[in-house]
Amino acid sequence: MKKRLTNLMVLLLILAAMPLLVAVAVGLYFARLMVNPPRARHWKTPADESLPYENVHFEASDGVPISGWFIRAPTSGPGPAVAIVHGWTWQRLGNVSNDLLTRITRALPVDLLQPARALHNAGYRVLMFDLRNHGRSGSSPTVTFGHDEAGDLLGAVSYLQGRKDVDTKRIGALGYSMGANTVMFACAATRDIKAAIAVQPLRPHQFANRLATSLLGPLGRVALNVALQAYYRASGLLLEIIDPGLVADLISPTAIMYVQSDGDPWGDVSTVRRFYEQTKEPKALHIVTSPDRSGGYLYLSEHPQVMLEFFDEYLAG
Repeated sequence: MKKRLTNLMVLLLILAAMPLLVAVAVGLYFARLMVNPPRARHWKTPADESLPYENVHFEASDGVPISGWFIRAPTSGPGPAVAIVHGWTWQRLGNVSNDLLTRITRALPVDLLQPARALHNAGYRVLMFDLRNHGRSGSSPTVTFGHDEAGDLLGAVSYLQGRKDVDTKRIGALGYSMGANTVMFACAATRDIKAAIAVQPLRPHQFANRLATSLLGPLGRVALNVALQAYYRASGLLLEIIDPGLVADLISPTAIMYVQSDGDPWGDVSTVRRFYEQTKEPKALHIVTSPDRSGGYLYLSEHPQVMLEFFDEYLAG
């Protein structure tokens, strides 16, 4: 009888500990994504959309090798170009609809060839590339959610400036999520990006906190603490100090447009509005009506005229 009671108590303790163990496992999973995310394969190329392109390679400003595609314009001679910058765990094509993170968060697939096609058809040269630690580009110690990745975009700008078919004074950038942070940090460091669109930039610590809570409720705090401790041990960085808002007032003279979904459960309209308010003119803000974060990502694909009108205004010859 005593042995049976002991076994029952052990079983109850194990069952009671299960939620905590799940939270720790989730925290370790997200720590892996924050440090060294799995590299998603490229499931198609611009040729599948009848877009003429070249495989290109260049270096980030700190020497990390970057791999990408340059989509040629339908017109000859030097003209405007736009570099597209993807989000965290994505790659140059966008996100993968069947990966674990996308399934957990129920995110809709984002195909970055859609805005690329719209830009190409409007006469723009387009550079799509993998950020460091993603796709086929080189590695650095950890993901920094836009801070070090800004060097990848600065390298992309230098690459575009070296092409004879690109007007060096008409270079723009389009970034999503972490890529939007990358755009903000890069635009604060150079005057060579004349116009930029930041789709749902974020404060990484705030984003992580809301994501953990939405997935695990009260146990989200446990998962978050595990992930942040592991990230700090790997990077030496506190996630809360990575804040594109700290450089928003330095984005000048670049014209920048912010895009944010009003139903985003992990990002925040008020945060993006503060980024906008801190930024000098010329600037624009689009708040998208959507029940989720995906709606913000898909907005420019579904309303390409908003993107084209903005770039046409500031990248006109």
